[in-house]
This record gives sequence, C-alpha cells and structure tokens, in this order.
Amino acid sequence: MDNTYNKDLENVRPDLVSVSGRLKPDPVSLAQQAKYKQQGLTVTSNNTSIIPRDSAGNIILQENSETNPLLIIEPVTTKITTNSILRVINTQFQYYSFPVSVRTTTSNASIDLNIDLDNLDVDPIFARYKPSADLEPDQAPVSAGANFYSGILMDEVEDGLPQRVNNGYYITKEIKNSGKDLRFRIKLKHQYVAPTGYGTTYFSLIKSGPDYPLNRAWREPFATTSRNAPDVFGSIWPGPDSAQTIYLDEIITNEDFEIGDVFGIGISVGGVDKPNNIFHILIADQSYWVITDASKNVDNWNQEI
Repeated sequence: MDNTYNKDLENVRPDLVSVSGRLKPDPVSLAQQAKYKQQGLTVTSNNTSIIPRDSAGNIILQENSETNPLLIIEPVTTKITTNSILRVINTQFQYYSFPVSVRTTTSNASIDLNIDLDNLDVDPIFARYKPSADLEPDQAPVSAGANFYSGILMDEVEDGLPQRVNNGYYITKEIKNSGKDLRFRIKLKHQYVAPTGYGTTYFSLIKSGPDYPLNRAWREPFATTSRNAPDVFGSIWPGPDSAQTIYLDEIITNEDFEIGDVFGIGISVGGVDKPNNIFHILIADQSYWVITDASKNVDNWNQEI
C-alpha cells in the first residue's frame, strides 16, 4: 500500500488540499488500504472466487490442466511518510526564557522546625556483638610474659551500633559528649578439651586510643588457684572436657574514655598442646558482649525492664 502523496496531486485534486496547505488523505486510497488493514495482506488470494480452494484452504490444482487458476502474489507494503509522523509528534524544540519567573505564595501557617531528639528511637550507645565462629586460642609465647592477652572474635553485630574497628567498641563523639557511663555485660562460654589434666584461661578488657597506648590488661582480676572457685570473669580451672560460663557486669565511667578510644576483650590460656589434643574452645553461639547506657534499666537487648 503506497501511502505517498506527491505535490502533483495538488494540481489534479485541489479538493484534497486543506486550509493549512497540507494534503488531505485520499479517500479512494484509504478505501483500498482498509481491506488489507482489516483482513490482512492475503485478503485477495483468500477470495475463493479468484483462487478456488478446498475445505482445508488448499489451492485446487489439476495436474497437467491448462485451466488451473493463476497464482496471485500481491506485493503489498506500508510506507510511512515523514509528514505523517510530523503531524502526530511535535518535534519543535522549545527554548526556555530567562530569567525564570518564580511564583510565590503567602501563608500564615508557621512551620515548627524544633525536633525533640530525646523522643527519637535512636540510642547512640547500645550495641550487641557476638563471635561469628568458635575460637581456639593458642598459648601465649613465653617471651610475652604471664597472662599475655590476645583479642577474641566479637565481629558479628546482632543489634545496635555498627563496628568502626573489628571486634571492638569505638567511642564516638556522641558517646563521649553524652556524659553517660557505659555498662559492659559479657557472657563467655569456654570449654577445655584434654584427655587428662587441667588448663587455665584468663580474660581481660583491652583498651587503646589515639592518646592511650594499647593496654591488653586494662582491667583483669587476679587468678584463683582453686578449681572449685565460683565462675568469675578472669580465670577458670576446668577439668577435662568441661565447660564453664563466665559473666561480667562492669561499669565504665565517662572519665575512663575519650573520643576515638576502642575497647575489646582479651583471652590468655595455658596448658595448650594441640598435637596431643589439648586445647581450649570459646563457643560462639553461647557468647556475647552487650554495651548499654549505664543509667538505663534495660535488658541485654536494650529493652526497658
């Protein structure tokens, strides 16, 4: 279907010229095109009066017959002219005019920009950490001295403040400037594995900062020499294949830290002989470290009690 109109048509059919000077669609041409748009491009060849077909739609042909119908192939295509597109799509570029005019409205309604930060459900202190995997600490070398503490894994953030330093609690400006004291609640499940004998395990609080040198024994209790002593944060003397749970509930005053300080948990073990299956295990799923505002009466998930 050739839908192209040339300028010669203006001279032949002036009635097709609109007021704007553009050519109107030719009704004869439109009528010719309509049947193809409605019934498809094979509308003529499907006419059984022109090409006889059987009940299955196949063209009826007789072998060696001179009266067979001619095969009609209609080369029909659709052409879209540029003018037809421009009539539908506005391709004219619209320029902006400067300066831009601004419409202003007046209102007597006042906007209160005062926000009560105390009512926001955001606690800049609370954090709950736990180890992501069980820990098998090695015995400290003799050259390191007695009770040399190495940091333990506390890398999984279960809730609250994210970690700026791996396995540590970082003192931000908000924490220091709040004037609040901190409450450390720590639970550590520890197991000593050995065929016979006893081992020792010690824990500490580690502290470091921009103006505070690394101190692996910033807080540590004295070791007890009694294997029957109650669980305390600092030392255990378990028997073979036995486990103990150690709890710490410690207040860290605001005077004990500055912006940028980092706290961690240290461990020191004795009696390790891994070739002979003598070692210690810190059990991750039964251990955690919770830091809260010491002035709040909250549980280990920072929920009010």
